[in-house]
Formats: sequence, C-alpha cells, structure tokens
Amino acid sequence: MPRPASEDAKREWTNLIEQQRKSGLSIEKWCLQHQIRPHTFHYWKEKLLAKSLQTTSFTELNVKRPDAITLQACGIHIRIGGDCNPNLRKQIFALFSEGSC
Repeated sequence: MPRPASEDAKREWTNLIEQQRKSGLSIEKWCLQHQIRPHTFHYWKEKLLAKSLQTTSFTELNVKRPDAITLQACGIHIRIGGDCNPNLRKQIFALFSEGSC
C-alpha cells in the first residue's frame, strides 16, 4: 500500500501544477521543458484534484429567465412571457411538439 504523501510534496506539486496552468502550455510540452514525466504530473494532478473536490461548497446561482420565448409552427406564433406559469408553459410546448398541422 502506498504511503501518504508528505505535506511538502503536496505543496511542491500544487505549485508545479499551478505553474503549468499559468504557462498556457500543454502538460506534455510543459513537462518536457521541466524534465518531468507527464505520467507523474497527471498522477499528482489527479491526486490533488480528488482531494480538493472532497470539500463541499455551494454557490447560489441567479438564473434569469428570458423576457419571452416565441414559438412558431404551422403558421401560428405564440409569445410566452418569462413569468408564464411553468405548468402552462409545459402544456404549450407539448402542443407544439406534436406538430400536427
């Protein structure tokens, strides 16, 4: 079983991964310039990324609905406002998706 990485190694690889990201180079080109095996780089990137994903955080998203949606089929145009009842909107979409003119 592999032993846990030291904090120094984690800091060093975190720094190297950040340097590569900021360089704008592909991992392969950056590793070639820094004499690091790409396989090793990918190993550490996955190892450190997996750990950072274990932290739970939430971000509130403010999603704005469009002011209106316009549907057109069979020569019929319908404009649905952003404040339209969601159930009514589903019914309208269902009618239009039938496409029987």
